[in-house]
Amino acid sequence: MKRVELLSPAKDLAIGMAAIQNGADAVYIGAPAFGARKAAANSIADIAELVRYAHRFYCRVFVALNTILYDHELAEAEKMIRQLYGIGVDALIVQDPGILRLDLPPVCLHASTQMHNYDLDRIKFLDQVGFQRIVLARELSLEQIREIRKEVKAELEVFVHGALCVSLSGQCYLSQHMFGRSANRGECAQPCRMKWSVSDQSGKVILDNKYILSLKDLNASSFIKDLIDAGVDSFKIEGRLKDENYVANVTHYYSSLIDKFPEVKRIGSGKSVVSFKAAPERSFNRGYSTYFLEGRPSGLVNPDSPKSMGMYIGRVLQTKGNRICVEGEETINNGDGLCYLDGGELKGIRVNHADGKWLVCNEVVKIKAGTELYRNYDRCFILQVEKMKSVRKIAIRMEVNVVGRHLEIGCTDEDGNRVVVRSEEAFDDANQVGQCERLVQQLKKCGESNYVCEGVEYVGEKVLFVPAVAANALRRRVLEELEGLREEKRERLLPGKEDKRAVYPVPADWRLNVVNRNARAFYAEHGVGEVEAGFEKSRISKGRDLMHSRYCILHELGRCRKFHRNADIQFPLFLFNAKHRFLLEFDCKECFMKIKGS
Repeated sequence: MKRVELLSPAKDLAIGMAAIQNGADAVYIGAPAFGARKAAANSIADIAELVRYAHRFYCRVFVALNTILYDHELAEAEKMIRQLYGIGVDALIVQDPGILRLDLPPVCLHASTQMHNYDLDRIKFLDQVGFQRIVLARELSLEQIREIRKEVKAELEVFVHGALCVSLSGQCYLSQHMFGRSANRGECAQPCRMKWSVSDQSGKVILDNKYILSLKDLNASSFIKDLIDAGVDSFKIEGRLKDENYVANVTHYYSSLIDKFPEVKRIGSGKSVVSFKAAPERSFNRGYSTYFLEGRPSGLVNPDSPKSMGMYIGRVLQTKGNRICVEGEETINNGDGLCYLDGGELKGIRVNHADGKWLVCNEVVKIKAGTELYRNYDRCFILQVEKMKSVRKIAIRMEVNVVGRHLEIGCTDEDGNRVVVRSEEAFDDANQVGQCERLVQQLKKCGESNYVCEGVEYVGEKVLFVPAVAANALRRRVLEELEGLREEKRERLLPGKEDKRAVYPVPADWRLNVVNRNARAFYAEHGVGEVEAGFEKSRISKGRDLMHSRYCILHELGRCRKFHRNADIQFPLFLFNAKHRFLLEFDCKECFMKIKGS
């Protein structure tokens, strides 16, 4: 049976626990330093608590340490890795291969998508040098993923939901160039979410002041079965800066989807008891696409806004002062936040009172009839998620035997772990009718523990009188011993083995992002000659690819050069705003767009 994992983001301890409660098999969380989301760092103590909680359910905790490191940071990174290993984290997600040259404990390593895991040959190399899992580039098609699976032994992790980087991960230097904030150091300033214009060689403006690089979010929910069949091991939800409601909602949604396929077994134990209906469109989203999973679509960006527009709810029929009449099928509630586009700008209003089709807003509104309305704050849904906290329970079954004047209780969990506990206290024979049934009901009460008892079988005819206090104490002993056995039997992830003979298979240059001596040594040992310093060290931008993207502005505008002559345009094209101007280069043979430094 195929084993699969749903991997959810955790900005902090509380969100990590919420992800597990809502069906995640694993969570990834930022280390105290050196994570690709600098604003999502966590203390060793909090990570340790999350590890203890996750392991109860056979869930895993992966720690993101996925930035490139400078020489003076290597010792601190090594110390931190030893601390993380000491508290039991299951794996580290890393970008810098210099980490492989530290004095590491036997910890499992995952190759972050920041390592630019797009080319098959490079992915095979990472497999050879000991990475137990490779986080694949978001730009890969389903067919490419199938091909990689045939060639690679390591586990494969694929993004299925959340924000998309317009550049190949690890290959974007625009933020560093423009603001001195490196995406490879967890400090991306997101220039892709800014407005840009496009002109040709003559100065003709082809696109004026639009969010032309701001991709919609990924939603691959319709491809889950295809990805399972393709051999994907882990389904990853992006969002280490997202709040608890977002993570709970999206995690529950994908967990429910995966559970529909009986041919797969989940990594984690237990079932989530959830009191809300998951609906990703009710949480933060910029609109959705399936990106390049199946062909090259258009409509990958929302040129009018990089913000969350949420869910479409209807059209405006008329406005009167601070009142709006709306035509739509969605029920709108007091406190909802709505938004709409006006002159190419996203504007928002709050609903103070909803009365059928008429909405009383928090301000006077002037919205044209026919304007589309979206709800980007669903107050009732958010309150429902917050108040009806999900819980996760591991299924157990018990059987009760009478041995002399003692009670013997056997308990087996859903993973096949079994413990047997015998009472130290001797009990008298029962002389009351129904004592057996009362004992069974008492033992089934697992309360706020991590377990739910699906049945208690009373074996034999002899019945002892067991007071409720004694029955409760026996149940606690059973669950404590089961907890200990589960931890003893829990699967441990082991590190891979580096093949020292492996030769780095593709051309090596500054885009390897080498900024420390360990990384240089790693590549040298694998056949690479002198490696030019990474962009963050050299700061050389002229003529270099500041962004390397599968997304193409020409294709998005319906001007793909394979199918459109573009006789009205004088190439080359330029991307610009008030402060910056970059050359656009189109590799139409390989279907890539590059933003070049000048």
